[in-house]
Parts: sequence; structure tokens; C-alpha cells
Amino acid sequence: MSQLKSEATLVQCENEPIHIPGAIQPFGVLISIDVPTLKVTNASINCADIFGVDAPSLVHRSLSEHLSEAALASLQTYIGADDLVEAAPLTIPILHLDTQCEREWELTAHLRHGVLILEIEALSPAEELSTALQRSIRSAVHIVFAATSLLDLCTRTAGQIRNITGFDRVMIYRFTEDWHGDVIAEAKSDHAHSYLNHHFPASDIPAQARRIFLENWLRMIPDVGYAPVPIHPDRNPATGDALDLGLSALRSVSPLHLEYLRNMDVGATLTLPLIDGGKLWGLIACHHATPNKLSSDRRLGAKMIAQIVSSQLVLKESMEDQRYRGELKRIHARLIARIEEEDDLVLGLVKHSPDVLDLAGAGGGSAAIHYNGSWTTIGQTPDVTQLELLMEWLSTNHANQEVYATNQLGSVFPPAREYKELASGLLAMSILKADQNYIFWFRPEVVTTVVWAGEPDKRVQVDGGVARLHPRFSFASWKQVVDGVAAPWKRAQVEAVSDFRVSVLAYGLRRAFRQEQAAREQAERASLEKESMVHMVSHDIRNPLSVLKMTLQMMQMEQARAPAMQEQLVARGLRATDAIERLVTSVLDFAKQEHVALSPDLQVENVNALVREAIDLALPLARKANVGLVAAVEPGKLMVACKRARVEQVLGNLISNSLKFTPAGGRITVAARRSEGEVVISVADSGIGIAPALLPRIFDRFTQGGVASEKGAGLGLSIVKGIVEQEGGRLWVDSTVGGGTTFYFTLPLRQE
Repeated sequence: MSQLKSEATLVQCENEPIHIPGAIQPFGVLISIDVPTLKVTNASINCADIFGVDAPSLVHRSLSEHLSEAALASLQTYIGADDLVEAAPLTIPILHLDTQCEREWELTAHLRHGVLILEIEALSPAEELSTALQRSIRSAVHIVFAATSLLDLCTRTAGQIRNITGFDRVMIYRFTEDWHGDVIAEAKSDHAHSYLNHHFPASDIPAQARRIFLENWLRMIPDVGYAPVPIHPDRNPATGDALDLGLSALRSVSPLHLEYLRNMDVGATLTLPLIDGGKLWGLIACHHATPNKLSSDRRLGAKMIAQIVSSQLVLKESMEDQRYRGELKRIHARLIARIEEEDDLVLGLVKHSPDVLDLAGAGGGSAAIHYNGSWTTIGQTPDVTQLELLMEWLSTNHANQEVYATNQLGSVFPPAREYKELASGLLAMSILKADQNYIFWFRPEVVTTVVWAGEPDKRVQVDGGVARLHPRFSFASWKQVVDGVAAPWKRAQVEAVSDFRVSVLAYGLRRAFRQEQAAREQAERASLEKESMVHMVSHDIRNPLSVLKMTLQMMQMEQARAPAMQEQLVARGLRATDAIERLVTSVLDFAKQEHVALSPDLQVENVNALVREAIDLALPLARKANVGLVAAVEPGKLMVACKRARVEQVLGNLISNSLKFTPAGGRITVAARRSEGEVVISVADSGIGIAPALLPRIFDRFTQGGVASEKGAGLGLSIVKGIVEQEGGRLWVDSTVGGGTTFYFTLPLRQE
């Protein structure tokens, strides 16, 4: 037989129309009737057991011929119900025409494609309605509701369903994403084979069977060895199509499925779906070694438990999911807080615990971050060359996916097979596509031994020259080793990474805004500093210019009389020009620096010398104002590291300020002394003093008061404060109205 014929036969199995078998199982009788005439339109050929006539004779007769007035009224009330499934079953007497005897039967109905299908079974024995069964069902409900987790729920369910049905083995069978089945819970008798933790292939329950389970809460095969009972006729009278028995409890089963069950040594089955949010989550599969017809009451009890468990699936999964999602959100918040604290994305992600691995549940795995052109890794990852190739593949093939996840990376990106032991699972998050910034989470391969319930392939055999598909012949445990596969990423982990991506992008926007705002503020400060510099130069240049002017005038006056005096005046004039030059140099340096701070350019200076030179420079102005100007310094050297020109500005401004507010005959003393690792320099005058209200604002720009407004712009003390603080010192003032003022400032002392 060719490969093509084999594959075609497998496809035929998947497309088998199991909902229109044209026959039923023999544990009941099926008829269809027209409403409201009650004319029989289809009948199973075993209908004579109930009606006393064969199927061809029953078809086209009215069902009312077999019902008393009371029975007919009960039937009409039942079939008029809004929900036939919930109203079932109806117990009704039916007349057997051959014996003319009435016998009570159990009847259920459902509407399908325009015809009302009635399924009739023998009444359950009276003992089935016992209080013991009711207690058993009530107890099962309480036990199932007490489950604390999803696995606990499934384990309890298997036990309670077995208790209600009496089947040898009850399995809770959960579908994977690719529709394979895993037995996650089981309850069984001692002699039954266990399939717990076994894997069943998707082909065991094909797609069309799964669709029917979404519509029908129960599927029973009381005897796997039954002979199908045909239906006469097998067509729907309303549509002309084959009669659809998808919702029928009596529907005959695919011969392939019956062979499958016989190969498992199963004599009877009961199957109930577990449905979560409209999707088939799994099955409750009950197996018995011998035929076992379950009464309608026990079936109803099992169905009720399956419906309760289905509702609990959502709750249990949701509770577990919510707990886990809550933990991921807390990790998310901590990571973002650390990123903000560090003001660095990568440091915030890798520096502390929990780190970026915890966000995706990648503990035991690794991570790689590509940000601003460089890689940062946590744990064992592929090397940089391999990471670059992977990033290029993602950027090219999954550019539109902000988050990409796979647990079989080698199957979609063959180069990854080289490092499958490190990275068979990949969860990738793009940060900014334009810059190829990514975060990769890796999971190592988990070499898994999957235990199948038999070798998972259906088999094609040639019988009499005809290729025929057979189900698996053996269900003995069959082990398959799977490699190159990592533990799958949970939906909560993928969504957590997606949410984190939004926060990272928001962080990037906030950071860019802060940087732009800081740049703008820096530009504004630079502009203000330049403006201040202009004011400062215009203010501070007056003193040396005045000294220079007066010196030149005195030189003119003393030219003929005192050559020695002339030499002294020339020296003073040169110092004044040096001071002007330093001021101009400061302005040029400031203009060059733009937004970058100048290097300290510190020099070691003798404070005593600085004080004497400042006094000497200001002496002509003091003499002109008739104010005494003297120094009071400690003997020896007081060395400091400073910018000489800036300290000269401070001394010049303070002396100039005192000269303005000290009347003729007054005195100014400039002093310097050591004090606990620093030098304290003071400029004390016997002037008019400062009003108490003005003292708190004396160092603010353009602050003036009273007489001061007539004698300056109010910039000198502000300039002094800025320079002293830049030099690492402090500035303060003591003043008494009418009693004089003393300004103090400090500089760090430097030992020789």
C-alpha cells in the first residue's frame, strides 16, 4: 500500500461523520415525531419491543394511538417545556398493540434540525431511587466543593464519580494545547490497570468527537460488544439529509472506537465533558471491564457532578492564576521602582533580587538584555554571536510581535539546536524596534520521558487487498524520550511581560522628558549665570578701575617730588590692571564653558598675603573716604587651596561694601585666623549697620535698603555668596544698627 493511501485513510478517520451513524445502541428505542401532529417519522427497528409493531408500520402512525388521554397530556406538557433536557426524563405508559398492555417507560426528547427525537428506555429498578443514592450525590457535591486546588478538585471528582457510577476506573483526562490528553487524576479498583500520568494522542478523540462533547453532557456505551440497531428511514423528513443524532444518548458509535475500546479490554464506558469558558477542557472517562448499564438517576448524578466541576474549573484556575498574577505584578512594581531609582534600565533589572528572571518565571533559566548597543546577561546564555543571530531573526521574522514565546526554539530557528540545553524556550520582548533593544528570557531543554498509553499511532492494515485503519492494538505503557523542548510559558507570564513592556516604554518617555527638562533648566541657569557675570564684571571692575585712576592721578601729582612714591604707585596700578585682567579672564572662561563646569584649577595661596594685597589695592579709596583700613592676621602662614582671583573678588567686594557704609573717620579691619580645619576671614567696619528686617535677605541679588539704593545695584554680596560656596566655604554676617557690621567667610585650611 502506498504512503498516499495510508495518509488518505487517516484523514478519512478524522472526518468520519460520527453524528449521522444511521443506527443506535440497543439499550433503548429511538423515534422521531412531527409536532404538533405527533406523527412518527423515523423509528429504530427494535421499536416493536415497546409499540408492538415494526418500524415500517410505526412510521406515519400517530404516537397518540399508543397513549392514553392522561399520557398524551403529560407528553404534550413535556414537549412544550422551554428546556427539554432539564425537564427530562418523563415517565409515561405506552400501549403495546400486540399484547394490548400498557407499560411505563422513561422518555427523553430533544429537537434537532426540525424534528423532535424521542429516546425511550426501560424504567430503572426502584432501588435506584433510594435515599442512599441521593445521599451519595449530595455528599459528592460537598466533597467536590471543598477542593483547595485544581489537582485536588480533579482527584476528588474521580473518586466521587466512581462512587456514584460503580465503574472500575474513572480518569480525569485533560487536553493539552495540541489536543493530546494527560490523565491527571484517577480512581480505580484494585484489578484495573492504571493510566495515571499517561499521555493519550489527539487522534484518540478526533475533532468531530470533541465538538459533540460541547453539546452533549453525557456519552454512554453500556456494552462495547453491542450490535447496532438501524433506523427506518435513516433520513430527516424535514431536510432530506441523514438523521443527525449528535445529541442522542442512544447514538451508535464508530466501529473504530469500539475496536479501540476492545483493545483496551473495556466492556462499558461513560464519558462526561469538562467545559471551561465554552472550551472543552477535558473529559471524565469511566471504564468497566464488563457491560454495565447505568440507570438514568446515576447518569443524572454523574452529569450534575461534571457540571459542578466544570464551573469550579474556572474558579480554581482563576484563584491559582490570580495568586500568581498578583505575585508577578508585585515583581513588576519593584522592578520599575528600581529602574526609576537607579535611573538606568539595565541596572534596575539585574542589580537586585527579585530580578528580571522572576518576572517571567524563568528561575533556573537565564536572560539577556540588548540595550543601547550592548549585551547584559544573567546566568548561562548563548554567546554574543548567537544572541546577535537570534535577535536578527526575530527582527526579520517577528517584527510585528512585541512579545514572542516558544518552548521549542530549535524547531522554528534551527541554529538554536546548538544550544538547546541552555535555550530551548524563548520569551522575547522588544523595547524599541528601531534600535533593536530586546529582553530575552531563556529556559533550558527538559529531556522528558512521555509515557503513552500504548504506541500513539493508528495502524493501517491490508485486509483482502483493502487498506483499513485500525486503532492501537496495545495500551501498555510506551515511553517516548522528547528533547529540545522546554517547559511551556504560562499565559500569565506572557501577559506579565507584555504589561512590563508598556511600563518600560513609559519609563523611557519619562526619562527622555526629565533629560529634556534638565537640559532646558541647565540652559536657563547658564543664561542666568551669563547675565550675572555681566552684572558682576560691571560691578567688580569699578574698584580696580577707580584704584587705577586714582593711582595715575597721584602719579601725576607726585611725579616731580617723590620718585619712591611714584614707584609704589606704579606697583599699585599694575596690581589693579592684574585684577582687571583676571576679571576679564573669568568672563572668557565662563563664555567657553557653556553647559560644562570648569575644572577646579585650584592653587595653594597664603591668606595673609591675600588680605594684605586686598587692603593695599583698596587703600587709595579708603584714604579718599577718610576711613582707616588695617589688617589683623595671625603670624605665620595660613595656606588654603582656592582660585586666587575669586577670593580677591570676595575681599574686594566686602571691603568696597564697608567703605560705602562707613562714614569719614571710621575704621575697617580685615582679619584672618585658624578655626578647626578652616580659615575664618572677616571684614569688620564701624559703619551704620544693617536693619534687622534686611539681614535675612542681605545676600539675595539686587537686595537694597534705604541708603544702599543710592550707593550700588545690590549685587556685590550676592556675588560674594556664590563665590564662597563654590570655594567650599560658608558666609554670614553680624550687624547692629549704628554699631557697625562684620562679614565672615571661611575657606578650607590646607596644611603646608
